[in-house]
Amino acid sequence: MKLDRRIPRSLDEMADLSSLAAPPAVVTRSLTIGGRRASLRLEATIWDGLKDIAKSQGKSLEALCADIHDSRTEGIPFATSVRVYVLNHFRSTAAGTTTLVA
Repeated sequence: MKLDRRIPRSLDEMADLSSLAAPPAVVTRSLTIGGRRASLRLEATIWDGLKDIAKSQGKSLEALCADIHDSRTEGIPFATSVRVYVLNHFRSTAAGTTTLVA
């Protein structure tokens, strides 16, 4: 099997390749969970996934985040629980099973 060891042919192509190594955009939002304000810092793609999940479940973004917060494992950071929930949701959707809570 021959590997394609492509060399960028122009500066524009190099710029396109370097954008793949750029860190993801991180967005911080304030939410009210259980009557308390919480700040949640996540990648923009995770926020997009959360919005899609909330819409498909007929919930607000805050209600979905509250559900994730209330069902998370003790000692696991909230942001980590959200990322795992989003990943599990889309993996289970692709597999045709139900969403697992983080």
